[in-house]
Amino acid sequence: MTPKKSKHRPSHQNALPRPSSPDGPSPATSSLRTNPALNLSVLRRHVPTTTSILFIAPYAVIYTFSASSSSWEKSGIEGTLFVCAQTPQPTAATGNSERYSVVVLNRKGLNDFVCPLQGDVDYEQGYVILRGREEGGDGEKVWGIWVFEEEEG
Repeated sequence: MTPKKSKHRPSHQNALPRPSSPDGPSPATSSLRTNPALNLSVLRRHVPTTTSILFIAPYAVIYTFSASSSSWEKSGIEGTLFVCAQTPQPTAATGNSERYSVVVLNRKGLNDFVCPLQGDVDYEQGYVILRGREEGGDGEKVWGIWVFEEEEG
């Protein structure tokens, strides 16, 4: 009499294949990554030229200055704020010039805040004030960034 064949497959054959992503490792190895590495990976999906994270604030709100009403208006962008180094941009005069930016990954919508830091940064009444040009926009804009600070003690 011939022995019965088992209808059960070995456990490794029952396992579903894990999805892989061109942006990072499979879920099995993601638990081995550090928070800074994960943050950098996420930022590079939004701003591919990001090379490193210099500062993180857990919560910030972006305001825009309205010249017509001379007041600050909420932009609808709030979330984690990152100050990032970008890939250097080649220039004819100096070779490579360093580039930095402020990025707020928006928790309230799909539009994130990305502003190159070009030397015009002020601090006034608890707000970081940035002046610059919006991507694809014409004319200068002024943004105020309120950054949440935990109280000590």
